[in-house]
Amino acid sequence: MKLNKKKVILLSILVIVLASVFVIGYVIRNISDKPKNILKNMPDHVDLQIKDFVYTEVGEANSKWEVKAQTAQYNKKQNFAVFDRVQIKLTTAEKKVYVMTGDKGHMLTDKKDIEIKGNVAIVTESGDRFTTDYLKYSDAEKKFYTDAQVFMENKKMKIKGTGLTLFMNTGELNLSSAVKAKIN
Repeated sequence: MKLNKKKVILLSILVIVLASVFVIGYVIRNISDKPKNILKNMPDHVDLQIKDFVYTEVGEANSKWEVKAQTAQYNKKQNFAVFDRVQIKLTTAEKKVYVMTGDKGHMLTDKKDIEIKGNVAIVTESGDRFTTDYLKYSDAEKKFYTDAQVFMENKKMKIKGTGLTLFMNTGELNLSSAVKAKIN
């Protein structure tokens, strides 16, 4: 049985096309470097989401505070930002440094008021460590504060009290009430 020239050409083209389709399909299915969800859908109430967020502000008498967060979400309509794994570093006019951390936080961006919650800690450059449930910042009063129970610890003593106030410009830190100390 002899195949004529046209049939041989058509059969060859068909084999090449089928082989090409198979190879292209195999390559597309097995590419491991394809991007995964480059663009994520954000909730309707979020206008902007930032990874490794940093916000710095210089205040009166060269006091400075810097807010860092693993992620930040911003809602422009409500002037509201939400933070995950937040850290606030305060440097007072007298160059005292306080580092405040928490699991979550939020900021009223028009008022610059902040609250952080969850495993809240304040660490001073001298090694004092304060822990509490939440910590707020009032920009109008230029102070960080809490009404919750506060624990302070360093190499020399342990202190327990209720309420704490840290004034931004002076770096003065006060425990408000029910203060009990244990000296090592």
